[in-house]
Amino acid sequence: MTRIVAVVSQKGGVGKTSLVQNLGAELALSGQRVLLIDFDPQSNLTTGWGIDPMEDRATVYDAMTNPEVAVETLLEVRPNLYLMPASLDLAGAELAFINAIDRNSKLRKALAPISHYFDMILIDGPPSLGFFTVNALAAANEFLIPLQVHPYAYKALDQLLSIVDQVEEINPALDLNGIVLTMYDQRNSLTSAIEDAARKRFDNRVYNTVVPINVRIPEATLDGLSVGEYEEFSRGAIAYRDLAKEVITNDQTEKSIS
Repeated sequence: MTRIVAVVSQKGGVGKTSLVQNLGAELALSGQRVLLIDFDPQSNLTTGWGIDPMEDRATVYDAMTNPEVAVETLLEVRPNLYLMPASLDLAGAELAFINAIDRNSKLRKALAPISHYFDMILIDGPPSLGFFTVNALAAANEFLIPLQVHPYAYKALDQLLSIVDQVEEINPALDLNGIVLTMYDQRNSLTSAIEDAARKRFDNRVYNTVVPINVRIPEATLDGLSVGEYEEFSRGAIAYRDLAKEVITNDQTEKSIS
């Protein structure tokens, strides 16, 4: 079965889009057939692959409007790696579907005709807990939380998990894939304290691999590349490579959450 993973956080600046782009790239290099969904009107994941969101092409919004065109939206950005891009049109989706009975399952229906082509689908939504995050969670069978190693980000987890609980009423198959510690700076005295708190609370739900603060990650994005392409042996590239190995071997049945 295709693993559909919603990467969610209501806090901006936690490295969520970088996580989707670079984890997806490493999964594809490992032989997984991967689809990345840019589900953010800002279209950062689209531009992160050097693609102009202003160009006239079918996007995720078109697939939500008419699932039959979903396959026409797919762009092969690398071998085994595909992107369903976004554009500013996506900003109008919430209003456009406000009276639709199936408004919270628009993305799930958009993915239905194509999901079986892929081993893994990663959904990158905006930093919010509204329409887009609910749609992403409703479309997924797993969700992944990038947790910035910062007190405010840690405190915000409860609010996010509360939304997940509500979505599980319409998508009971949804399960926590894991938590990835991002923006990790071992020189910061708060880092260890927050990491310890997260690992104590969520146990083996927190991945062993952490994503460090590494300037090569944003530099790669500016060039439309993954960090592994940009500088193969940078700390960021090594972290995402190790994380991909963990994600592939991640066994949902062995995990529990409290």
